[in-house]
Amino acid sequence: MTVRFRDVGILTPALDAEVLISSVLDLERYKLVADKDRLLTKEEILAIEKYAKRRLKFEPVAYITGQKEFYSLEFFVNRDVLIPRPETELLVDMAVYWGAHGSRALDLGTGSGAIAVALKHSRPDMIVCASDISDRALKVARKNAKRILGARKVSFIAGDLFSPFEGEKFNLIVSNPPYVDADLKGKLQRDIDFEPPSALFCSNGGRDIIERIIENAHTCLEDHGVLLLEIGSDQQSFVIKKGKKYGYNVSILNDLSGLPRVATLKR
Repeated sequence: MTVRFRDVGILTPALDAEVLISSVLDLERYKLVADKDRLLTKEEILAIEKYAKRRLKFEPVAYITGQKEFYSLEFFVNRDVLIPRPETELLVDMAVYWGAHGSRALDLGTGSGAIAVALKHSRPDMIVCASDISDRALKVARKNAKRILGARKVSFIAGDLFSPFEGEKFNLIVSNPPYVDADLKGKLQRDIDFEPPSALFCSNGGRDIIERIIENAHTCLEDHGVLLLEIGSDQQSFVIKKGKKYGYNVSILNDLSGLPRVATLKR
C-alpha cells in the first residue's frame, strides 16, 4: 500500500497506510509492528483494499476513517465539514488563555465543532455557543459535542456569522473562517478538492469573511472583549490595518512553522 500511495504522489504514504490499516483492524498504530505476523481474514483484506482505492483517488484519510484527532480529542468528520488542522489548535490555546472564568464564548463557523468542543472540554466553566450557516455541518458538530462532552454542553445555532445573536454579548469570539483565495480553487493539493469549498475559499483574496467579522464583531463583543481569528500567512498586514480601523489593538501570533496564524484583537 505504501508503495502504491508513493507512486501516485501522496505526500505521507507510510503514515496514511498505517492509519488506514489500523482503522480497519481496530488497532493502535504501534500494534501493527507488534502484531506483524497476524494473518488477516479475507474480509479484512477486502476492507483494507477498499480504503486503499479511496486514498489512491486522493480522498483524505480522515474522511475514509471518519475520524480526526484534534486537541487530543477524537472527532467524527465527513465531507460536510472541514477537517480540523493541527495549526488550529493554537486558536484553541489562545481561547483557553483569554477566556475569563465563567465568561461567554462564541465560535463562528464551527464546522465539525472542533474549536467549540475543545474549548468547552478544556474550560468547562465557560459558556460556549457556536454557529454555522450549514445545517449539515451543525449536525456533525452536535454529534461530536454529545459524544465528547455530553448532551447540551454547547449551544449550536444555525445562521450567518452574527445574525443569530442579535442583542447578545460575549466576552470572547473565536473563528477559523474561510480565508483561502477563491481563485485558488482547484489549483491546490488534490485532497482539498474533497472538502466543502464554502469552509475553505473566500472572495476578495480570501479576506471577505475576515473583513465582515472584524467590521461587525462589536455588535456582540463586550467592552474589553477579545476577538480571535485564524488567518492566512499572507493576511497579517490586512488584519492589523482593518482591526485598527475598527478600534482594536491587534497582535499576531505565529504557528510552529513560523507563519502568522492567530490574530488577537482586543477592544
